[in-house]
Amino acid sequence: MKLLFFALCIYSSVTYAQEYEILFTKQVNNNDNIYSLNHLGQLTQITDNPRKDSSPMLSPNGKRLVFTSERVGWWKIWLMDMEKNEFRQLTNSGRAEYNPSWSPDGQTILFVSGRSGGSEIYTMNLEGKGVKQLTSNGSNTLPSWATDGRIYYSSQVSGTYQVWSMKPDGADKKQLTYSKGDKLMAQLSPSKKVILYYGNQDGNQDGNMEIYVMDLNSVQTNRLTNDNLMDIRPRWSPDGKQIVFERGNKRNDQQIYIMDADGQNQRQLTQSGYNYAPSFAR
Repeated sequence: MKLLFFALCIYSSVTYAQEYEILFTKQVNNNDNIYSLNHLGQLTQITDNPRKDSSPMLSPNGKRLVFTSERVGWWKIWLMDMEKNEFRQLTNSGRAEYNPSWSPDGQTILFVSGRSGGSEIYTMNLEGKGVKQLTSNGSNTLPSWATDGRIYYSSQVSGTYQVWSMKPDGADKKQLTYSKGDKLMAQLSPSKKVILYYGNQDGNQDGNMEIYVMDLNSVQTNRLTNDNLMDIRPRWSPDGKQIVFERGNKRNDQQIYIMDADGQNQRQLTQSGYNYAPSFAR
């Protein structure tokens, strides 16, 4: 498999203001692969596989890419060596495995798996070995490992997903939110002061999700988006000044957007088709 670092197109009609390259999944002719978009709007294809590659997360040192793929069937976690253009399958259970992310030192990978019967959070090393199960209540998802040394994630409580945190070994679990509505994909800001997530806590029972931040000290929340389409899967920029996310109907029109950390200056980065699971390259 060859790495395809070639420019596909330039969106000259859009003013780009992000300082960091953005990774995301793009569907072309019903085939999902990983792409990058730089600050000039140059689109570059990174993977080229007939089976779906999705949800890319670049390692802190920029040398490895962890992602979810259907190359060998149901969703599994894969690792790409960016320098050698080599691919390695890391998980191989009989259940779906997804939502990979990195520890701050780049030596451990977080992921979600159904291997124990429910949706649980695990860690493993770069070889896919040393797997440790961190949760055990059957409904946990979308973990992220923060620079404060804790893992933030969503866990279902009385039918609603709330934000939790725990130590990297699964100890000292703490529930951080209690209000109505689901809260998903919790991530601590680089400043370690606020939590970013998406959900429907304002009573959007029709499933229309929006993006929020919550101050860790005051526990006050601030809604950053307000659109008729769903705003989901936000990610911090490395400096904490911007947020990349996706907006759409999750069917045939899903686009990548970027905004300032306070929700201002929302700008569309992709223009057509189905694009999802964005993250910033460091």
